Amino acid sequence: MAAFSPNSTASFPRHFADNKICYLRREGKQTRMSFLEASNRKCQVLWVVRSVLDNQKPSIHGNGATESTRILLERLFAQTQKLEEQIGRDPHLPEIAELGLSLGKLESDMQAALAALQKKEEDLRDAEKNVFLELNEVNRAKEELERREEEIAAASSRKERLEEELRQANLVLASQAMVIEDLKLCLRERDQQIFSAQSALSLKEDEISKMSNDLIRKSEEVANAESEFRSKAQLLNEANEVVRRQEVELLELRRSIQAKEEELEFIMTLQQTEQEKLRVMEDSLNKQTTDWLVAQEELKKLEKELSKHSGEANETLEDFRRVRKLLTDVRSELVMSQEAFALSRQRIEEQEQLLQEKLVEVDAQRKSVLSYMTSLKDATVEVESERVKLRVTEARNKELERELAMEKELVTELQKELNKERSSLEQALMDMAFLKEELDCRNIEFVETENLLHIKESELVNARLEIQHLESELISLQTLLEGKDSELVSAQKMFAVVNQEIAELKMLMKNRDDQLMEATSALKEKEDNVQTIQHELDSTKQKFSEAESVLAKIVQLTNDLGDEQCGRLLKETDRKLSSHLFDQSGDNFDWKKKQLETELKLTRESLKAKEMEVLAAQRVLAIKDEELKLVLSKLDNKNMELMQMKEEMNRDGAELRQLYALAQERIGEKSIGDLAIEKLQLEAAQLEVEAATSALQKLSEMSRDLLNKASLSIDADFDISIVPHSSSSDNRDNIDESGCLAKVKTEVANLSALTEQLLKEAGVK
Repeated sequence: MAAFSPNSTASFPRHFADNKICYLRREGKQTRMSFLEASNRKCQVLWVVRSVLDNQKPSIHGNGATESTRILLERLFAQTQKLEEQIGRDPHLPEIAELGLSLGKLESDMQAALAALQKKEEDLRDAEKNVFLELNEVNRAKEELERREEEIAAASSRKERLEEELRQANLVLASQAMVIEDLKLCLRERDQQIFSAQSALSLKEDEISKMSNDLIRKSEEVANAESEFRSKAQLLNEANEVVRRQEVELLELRRSIQAKEEELEFIMTLQQTEQEKLRVMEDSLNKQTTDWLVAQEELKKLEKELSKHSGEANETLEDFRRVRKLLTDVRSELVMSQEAFALSRQRIEEQEQLLQEKLVEVDAQRKSVLSYMTSLKDATVEVESERVKLRVTEARNKELERELAMEKELVTELQKELNKERSSLEQALMDMAFLKEELDCRNIEFVETENLLHIKESELVNARLEIQHLESELISLQTLLEGKDSELVSAQKMFAVVNQEIAELKMLMKNRDDQLMEATSALKEKEDNVQTIQHELDSTKQKFSEAESVLAKIVQLTNDLGDEQCGRLLKETDRKLSSHLFDQSGDNFDWKKKQLETELKLTRESLKAKEMEVLAAQRVLAIKDEELKLVLSKLDNKNMELMQMKEEMNRDGAELRQLYALAQERIGEKSIGDLAIEKLQLEAAQLEVEAATSALQKLSEMSRDLLNKASLSIDADFDISIVPHSSSSDNRDNIDESGCLAKVKTEVANLSALTEQLLKEAGVK
């Protein structure tokens, strides 16, 4: 601080003092910048630390490492609060320099906290994977239940059939006389059954025609999907070309930055030459002032000699006038040289300001180029992921084509089975003619029915045992389903805990907004201080103008050098002027003004950084909310699917029982089995068709989600990379960069619009 005192500036040469002041200012500015950068880095992860500290939920795997990470993060948060308080008190203390040395340790602690956070995120992902695996297990258990229920239904139908046959046999044994009437009734029932079978055949033919139409429609959809994939490949190639163009633009930007750096070096050399010229001018001014002082002393001596030799005054009057003219000329030259010196100093200060502005511009351009490079790398990574997904979708398309071919084969097989059913109906009509002949053979078959009764009774006992075994298996599967439901409930509780963490993050965001308001109020106070210093500078300028008026009066007084009182006045005014000029020097005010300006710039930069942190945290919150909504919607859909599957299982079981009862009463064993197999095959074909449509819908949803994520990430990169600047040259550079980024954005939007149009044309909703 000794370099700023007036005594030291008076003792040392002027240029040496100015250089030392500039060096100290630069050094203080660099230290403040380093500490403010450290505080900015600290603020960027502060909300992360808060979220980890507030998160008291143990890990899913139960490792027991959350307590240690919590202690570590509490210690880290205490250190950051201490650092913020000390920087807020006084940023020039030597203790802050010691705290700056411990920033490496603080960064390692922060990395440990981030590692703990990443571990928690991995635990959450593992939990989601476990939930999906458990849902798959539930689906497998449901399929097993359906299979078991079908087996139970088949066994129960077999049991009912055996019981019906036993009852019929008992009736035949009890009343042989009613056999003929029963056979007549059977003939009538056969007529009705043939009519119903013909109607069922017509219905099945209609269903087969519908299935064939659906197959044709699906083949068209597959062709549309292939064309869509080709268009996507073309769009990917276009995106690659856009990326190449952007790389060329980046190279041009780098070249422009190098050119600007060369211009800055040239300006620095010019400034050094001008400083050397100023030093030469200062030396010449010092020589002129010494000459002027010598002339003044000679004038004083002449005045003394005039007072002694009054008789010789007339002879030396002309010499005196010549000396006076010379003095006036010297004084005017001194004034002009001082004005030129002040103008050159102002010019040098303006050049220094321009240099600083250009340095800021170059740094901003470097940052923008770096952000642009990162966004370009992200875009290339996304394009590669799009290629991988396109290959996956092509593989899925091939699988769908194979499934369609299998479905076509299945339809042909069903057509063959229909033809067989028609032939069986014709045989049934032929059998109607032979039923009368079978009435005569019933008496012979009566003995055989008694033997069959014993066999059927043994089969009925076996069927009952099988039904009991299947019922026990069904109960065990139901208990397993209940366990899976409880696990699903626990997963929902875990997602509720995640919602609580998001609420805590929102509270942290509110605290961050409050801190931002405090920073803006501090900035307003700094601006008020700048205004007061500006008023002080205006007052000093007024004082300098008063000093100039005093100098003018001194010039007028030098014209009247005839008497001794003028000499005394000249001495007093010179002494007062020199003391006034030394006391009211504006160096301290200039230094204070520059210091406050640098502090204002630094606070504005910190405010911008805090605003960027707030925006990033809001984006993270939005992403987490969307992920939670997706997971909850998936859980709801899975629960709805479970309920629907249970209802469908119950309905299918009831329908199978009714169908089997009707078929048992009306037609024989062979036609009943064929109808059941045919119905099961039709249901399997319907399920396969539904699976194919759901796969196509999932494909379209995956592509739409991918495009949405790509547009979101590109928007985020644009928001981060575009930073407003004040100067006109910065505005031009930003307009060029924003134009390039806008081109990329429009091309991505066109790509998403094309994919949506292709999906609409393919008929996938």
